[in-house]
Amino acid sequence: MPLKTHQILPQKGSVPIYMIYQLLIRLFSPLIWIMVLIDSVKKQGGGDFIRQRLGLEYPALPQVSQRIWFHCASVGEVKAAEPLIRALESEYHILVTTNTPTGKQLVKMLFQDNVTHCYLPLDWPFAIKHFLKNCQPTNAWILETEIWPNLYRLCHQQNIELKILSGRLSPKTLNAPNWLKQSYQNSLKHVHQILARSQDEAERFITLGASKEKVIVLGNLKYAQITALSHAPRPIAQEYVLLASSHEDEERQIAQLWKQLNRPEQLVIVPRHPNRSATIQKQLKPLYPNLLVASKGEQPTKETPLFLDDRLGKLMPLFEHAKVVIMGGSFAPKGGHNILEPAAYQKAIIVGADMKDFAEEMALLQHHSGILQCQDYQALSKILPPLLDHLEQRQQLGQNAFSAMKSQQKMLQNYLAHLI
Repeated sequence: MPLKTHQILPQKGSVPIYMIYQLLIRLFSPLIWIMVLIDSVKKQGGGDFIRQRLGLEYPALPQVSQRIWFHCASVGEVKAAEPLIRALESEYHILVTTNTPTGKQLVKMLFQDNVTHCYLPLDWPFAIKHFLKNCQPTNAWILETEIWPNLYRLCHQQNIELKILSGRLSPKTLNAPNWLKQSYQNSLKHVHQILARSQDEAERFITLGASKEKVIVLGNLKYAQITALSHAPRPIAQEYVLLASSHEDEERQIAQLWKQLNRPEQLVIVPRHPNRSATIQKQLKPLYPNLLVASKGEQPTKETPLFLDDRLGKLMPLFEHAKVVIMGGSFAPKGGHNILEPAAYQKAIIVGADMKDFAEEMALLQHHSGILQCQDYQALSKILPPLLDHLEQRQQLGQNAFSAMKSQQKMLQNYLAHLI
């Protein structure tokens, strides 16, 4: 099917978009500085977060002939980039930037000192120039969806080849004000190549202003996770159901449901944002007065009905050994979370009604009959017990989910062929 080319065009006689954008980022600079300080305290980012997000100071990097720079906004993008980074880290110096402390923690946990991490500065010209001068990347690979006008323009001026990987655009981007969409359009002129995750996403990039010659439909890089699959010892001795990446109210609702079901298995809750742990504990204590919490150094026993694992980076072993995985962010209106990781471990997966941020992945697993979806908590209470009681059904669901992943197993090789 040919790509559509309905581009957003600037209006004649309008104020130059470049000037509007530069004026706004300078006008709001004091407010942005305050927000960075608040963000650092709230997310426990420390001094590096403040200095690097404001473009003030970066670590000294070794002189190398080629430095590949991955920008991963946060945890999800770091996980998506992991197979590529592992394939390249022995031959190239790898720099990974994130916007969040949790992204940094995951980078350090996955790669230790084999890659360098920095926070990406905010899009002020002086900050971007300082970052590029210090870090000197030869290639800039942006994961998924981030478009920063000054960053893109200055990379182009310094002959840094910039590509968007596993590219996608949210409806929010396409519905932005015209002046902002025109700014995006100008930015996309500086992109060397866009490797889009689907035909629909490719058309959105072209609608936004990308040249169709630069857009290639390559697929979702997250499917390459099957090639980077790691194995770990069983983290919990007892059989357990995993509620993964949960959000506000999902913990309370599912914990209450779990108490009513009175199952012999344990329920393990891993919140999407560990810094919510104190709030979650307060909500769950009336239901489970003897609640055990991982960050307190506590471990579940045979008598533990519910366990809160509020540590970062512990999901993969929990995915691997779970009896059933309930994916959070899908019962609360958050758009869902990555279902490909438990699918790669051949797990039986249940999601709620809202999977709009992972519609493509959801469609793939549904096509292979590898996932169960329920509309609300009441439906979950009916689906979960028979699934836990029937090993063959769980195994079939897991095998179907894994087959969906295997159908995309050449994704890593396809990306490497277009990048190196």
